[in-house]
Amino acid sequence: MTAEGGLSPLEHWLLTGVPAEQLQAMLDAGHPVRYLAGDVIFREGDPADGLYLILAGSARVTAVGEGGETFLAIVRANEVLGELGVLDGQPRSGTAGAITGFAGYFLPAEPFLDLLETSTVVCIRLLAILTSRLRTANGRLGELPPTGSVAAEEVI
Repeated sequence: MTAEGGLSPLEHWLLTGVPAEQLQAMLDAGHPVRYLAGDVIFREGDPADGLYLILAGSARVTAVGEGGETFLAIVRANEVLGELGVLDGQPRSGTAGAITGFAGYFLPAEPFLDLLETSTVVCIRLLAILTSRLRTANGRLGELPPTGSVAAEEVI
């Protein structure tokens, strides 16, 4: 699948250069997806049954807490959406909705996890994604007003 004006799954930066024989079972288990602007891709609390390679368009991710809805991220073409729950087996941590027309490739959890067992390259790229997102989250936390000091026993 090549998204209109977008990538094919094999051109996505997470998979580029990985031998086709390593990818084939995962790609065969997956399928192309399309969403219109405003469509919900998945909801917070849903089972994390797979992740999305974004081939074209963008999505907004939000979560609901005590203070209401919180913006988490915007993900765009050539990025990954929904990987956290796939990695930790927990339900979706946020709701993702298409901002624009969204074309992607859905990869079911089990075949993706099988790929991680055989591809160091994909593991390292996925770690880069997670590290980048953690740095962004840390930066946002650093912008919040102080909530008090940390007790010495909390540090240990």
